Amino acid sequence: MPPKRKSVGEAVLSKRRKTTASTPVDTDVIPMSPPTSAPSVDQSIDYDKLATAILRQSKLPEVSTPQLQQGQHQIVDTQDHHLLGNQPPPQTCASGIGAILDQVFLVSGSLQNSSTFESVPNSNTCGPLENLTTVSRQLLASALSPSTVRAYRHTWELLMSWKPALSLPVTVVDVCNFIGHLFLLNYSPSSIASHISAISYVHKVQNLYDPTQAFVTKKILKGCQSSVPTRDARLPITPEILRQLLNALAHTVPQHSLRILLRSLFLLAFHAFLRLGEIAVKSLHDSQSVLQRSDVSFEYTNSVVSAVQIIMREYKTNKHHAPLVISLQAIPNSPFCPVNALYEYLDYSKHNSGPLFQTIDKCPISYAKVSSHLKSAVQFIGLNPNNFKGHSFRIGAATYAASLGYSENLNQKLGRWNSDAFRRYIRIVSFKL
Repeated sequence: MPPKRKSVGEAVLSKRRKTTASTPVDTDVIPMSPPTSAPSVDQSIDYDKLATAILRQSKLPEVSTPQLQQGQHQIVDTQDHHLLGNQPPPQTCASGIGAILDQVFLVSGSLQNSSTFESVPNSNTCGPLENLTTVSRQLLASALSPSTVRAYRHTWELLMSWKPALSLPVTVVDVCNFIGHLFLLNYSPSSIASHISAISYVHKVQNLYDPTQAFVTKKILKGCQSSVPTRDARLPITPEILRQLLNALAHTVPQHSLRILLRSLFLLAFHAFLRLGEIAVKSLHDSQSVLQRSDVSFEYTNSVVSAVQIIMREYKTNKHHAPLVISLQAIPNSPFCPVNALYEYLDYSKHNSGPLFQTIDKCPISYAKVSSHLKSAVQFIGLNPNNFKGHSFRIGAATYAASLGYSENLNQKLGRWNSDAFRRYIRIVSFKL
């Protein structure tokens, strides 16, 4: 029986199917009109307008990023891609960043987290730290001083409050815009650089792409420095200015107990090259990071105080957590002796534990309170308070030591500098001709 002949319609349809499958574009075939339920899509995209829209959107207040529905595709700006380079896709969403920060910023080598971030279990939080042993994690945590940990945590608090919908690795665009955000808030270029270092540290520890090393990020940081010329306007508190400030306390501080405290603090900060943050707390969380009462002891000669020994455990350059002993000798028959002033203060306050400098109500003296009283005293003696800050005691000590002929090496040791950074503190007075 001969095979059936195909109808004309079937033959044409079969031929059309074969033609469509074998030829990508057939100019002789007129495409069929799409169904009315599926609207046509304009395939031409103006990338200049798209790039402008993306940049405009980055300047708007931060909102949570909408989730893409199934079947949708994210449009990637090719110009932005060429500008910022190849960036890896996000590995950790916002809900898992808190857990990662808890792992990275262990406090003083302890495995107990005291994070202000909410640790949410997430399957995307796996990273190099997950495979480290307990000892390795402790050693990694010990690489950062407690003050650095607090500073780095504060950076991430700022970053996540600026953009809650954050993922790791942070994009170059987000880092650059965060720099601009801090710049508009009048952060100094050095402060901005410190915040960017905190972002870089987390990415490096997690073995992630570091957006802070991108070319555009470095140029924007350089732009911050060029836009705001940095000049250290702080002047040194010289011995003569220090004497005037101490005498001014009788007029600017009515409370006797607080006056004794500030007198001792001013003298000790100058003679021991102390940073104000080493003896005055910036927050209640810093009470263990400042000089403690238990780390101060006196030496006696014939029942008379002759020296004081101070054990410095927490200070900026103490990378190895090695205590440093400072010994101050008393100045006989001097009303400006730091040893006698400290002894008088402790004899009056009678506290045996906690931070060295405490108010009458047993609270650690705050950085802000000391700065406020210093400002009042500076104004009282007729100087510009904008030129004298808490660090002026340390600047004055370095300047005075240099004027006495102390070598750079000795000056560096006295101020506990790991580098020659102290050189920028030296203020040379013009010679009198």
